Amino acid sequence: MQKLSDYIGRNLIIQQTSIWKREYELRSGNEVLAEMKYPKLLSEMVECIIGDEKLAFRRPNIFSDTIEIKKQGFELPIAIMDSNFFATKATLELPRGRKVIMKFRLFKNQADIFYGENDLLVKFHNKISFKEKSNVIIEKRSEILDDYPWIIFLAFYYAQLKRKNSGIAY
Repeated sequence: MQKLSDYIGRNLIIQQTSIWKREYELRSGNEVLAEMKYPKLLSEMVECIIGDEKLAFRRPNIFSDTIEIKKQGFELPIAIMDSNFFATKATLELPRGRKVIMKFRLFKNQADIFYGENDLLVKFHNKISFKEKSNVIIEKRSEILDDYPWIIFLAFYYAQLKRKNSGIAY
């Protein structure tokens, strides 16, 4: 599999595979780069499969603004994401002291992923249709995206959670 930085400027798509299933694929044309699926019907836990690596995203409890990222088979999280009260900004703490900032716009339609405060890495734009679909554009080559490609699905998952939990019908 190629590194995500090799897809700079291309239009990647996160698309729901079926209207009846909560399974998503990150695609570049006909090539599937990664998968994300909810293993249980009403679960908030998500499994993310990238190459031969399996990860799980989950909130520790229903009222928490924290999301833990764990490798399959391990108990301790490899990364933790905290968000502010209004869910417009989230900070992802990665190993070795690295921090990634995610900023979400009105109605969770658009999201940006930054390394630090001003270094834009990825842009999201959600489209409204029967099947969920998001356009993803990688803006800059980055070691962070190559080492942690699941960051793209984490931002997509967080936007889904906040849309589901908001009072506004989407």
